[in-house]
Amino acid sequence: MAESTVTKKHSVTVSFGSIELIGTLHHDDESRSLVLETDEGPEHISVNLQSCGITPEPGNVFIKDWSEHAGLVQPLRELTVGPFGSTAYEVEVTL
Repeated sequence: MAESTVTKKHSVTVSFGSIELIGTLHHDDESRSLVLETDEGPEHISVNLQSCGITPEPGNVFIKDWSEHAGLVQPLRELTVGPFGSTAYEVEVTL
């Protein structure tokens, strides 16, 4: 059986400005995703930029600028992506 690439951290509080969510943080390094599982359902913290031809390095994910201060990641680089010039950050997940 293959070793799991998912790391979990329980009882995590993530702040999105005036909103705080509490749950279990799931980092799947294989799919480069970071999701907070709350009682209300999943809150996707990372964004997938494969349609733009961009994949983060192993151990990293991309996040939107609004979740930059989640306290769970270390910013590495800033990117402008998409037709509207949205900002995304490649970050190292620090679980």
